[in-house]
Amino acid sequence: MFDCLVIGGGPGGYTCAIRAAQLGLKVALAEARSLGGVCLNWGCIPTKALAHTADTLMAAKKGADFGVNCENVSFDMAKAMSKKDRVTARHRAGVGFLMKKNGITVLNGRARIESAGKVKVTSADGTENVYETKNIVIATGSAPVTPGMFGYDGELVLTSDEMLTLKEVPGELLVVGAGVIGCEFASIYSAFGSKVTLVDVMPRILPMVDEEASALIAASFKKRGMEVITGVGVRSIEKTGSRVAAVLEDGRRVEADRMLLSIGRRPASEGTGAKEAGVGIGRAGEITVDNRMRTNVPGIWAIGDVNNRMQLAHVASAQGIVCASNMAGQNRTMDYFAVPNCVFTSPEVSQVGVSEAGAKESGIGYKVGRFPYSALGKASTMGEAEGFVKLVADADGRVIGGTVVGAHASDLIAEVALAVANQLGLKDVAHTVHAHPTLPEGIMEAAEEAFGLAINI
Repeated sequence: MFDCLVIGGGPGGYTCAIRAAQLGLKVALAEARSLGGVCLNWGCIPTKALAHTADTLMAAKKGADFGVNCENVSFDMAKAMSKKDRVTARHRAGVGFLMKKNGITVLNGRARIESAGKVKVTSADGTENVYETKNIVIATGSAPVTPGMFGYDGELVLTSDEMLTLKEVPGELLVVGAGVIGCEFASIYSAFGSKVTLVDVMPRILPMVDEEASALIAASFKKRGMEVITGVGVRSIEKTGSRVAAVLEDGRRVEADRMLLSIGRRPASEGTGAKEAGVGIGRAGEITVDNRMRTNVPGIWAIGDVNNRMQLAHVASAQGIVCASNMAGQNRTMDYFAVPNCVFTSPEVSQVGVSEAGAKESGIGYKVGRFPYSALGKASTMGEAEGFVKLVADADGRVIGGTVVGAHASDLIAEVALAVANQLGLKDVAHTVHAHPTLPEGIMEAAEEAFGLAINI
């Protein structure tokens, strides 16, 4: 008998398992594929490894600007993929070590809820075992959306999974869907040498981020030679031999060697037994939970992408900690207001809290402070003058959101998130001495600019 059995070993699942064990619970974790889940094996970590390779390649090509003559710079796809695989393997082994260190029983196989308090685990060889547990945590993540009309086959029409295992760089790459996944892979493979075309039915790429940030990324992509087509849907997909083409609703036909289908991910609740156990499930397949991660069935919880609150690895981990704490008798709730969202394109985009458009639409009194990367000494020394910092504050001057676009934006957003989470004011940020020359000075200067007091613009 376990106190807790977690179904799924991704960042939500293994974090929940570890925290539950730390709090004294007897824990098991069932994983059908590899520890670390999608994030570690087919998502966050491998894509960021390739993104770093892309950044390194681009930096090498402009090395002469800094007096570093890199002649005949070339790209080796096999070595890039090998590096990505080594990084992934190392961290996967690390998760395994943490399971042993915390005394967690790892069950290798596909888990399904038999009833409240019982989970059946089927191993790869067909062996079935039923385990009793006081609590069941569903942490099965999400999977790419692949509507039949797009002809997904894993060969010409790919999802992010196959993009991470390509042996050769496609001469021409068509990306359908210009959200986070689509834009990240477009940025990576453009650097690798693909001629990239992005297509999205939405009026702009990265529609979930600040409009100025979206426009800057679109302009940067075009400057790098990518074609960006927005506001037009795909009518049909055609395959001819080793080529694929998208026929757009306006009649245009876009051909390529490979097509990445990146139009979203669906919660992976099917096959978990949740529905049969009476757990409430929404129209998109998401498992309904409250802010304590409880479903409507006592003893059954759900965390991460499968509950579809926010499809972010760090949200899954945070939900896992909240869930474990509540299973151990504590009283924790999940707050989503200060969750940062990062896009690892080149340049990067990061955002947290309320956007300028969101503040405007809500009708609240607000003020905005902006500061460009081009005015930062550190950005100039790096040759990374493209970007900006934008802070949004309420009428009382409390920071309620922010956007950073540019080099290391994913790192810089942490300071803004800290300000939002702790209701700090613009003056708190502005009056904090920031080291010079650094990129975080842009956050301080943006806070000053909201009062018309920025020094360097």
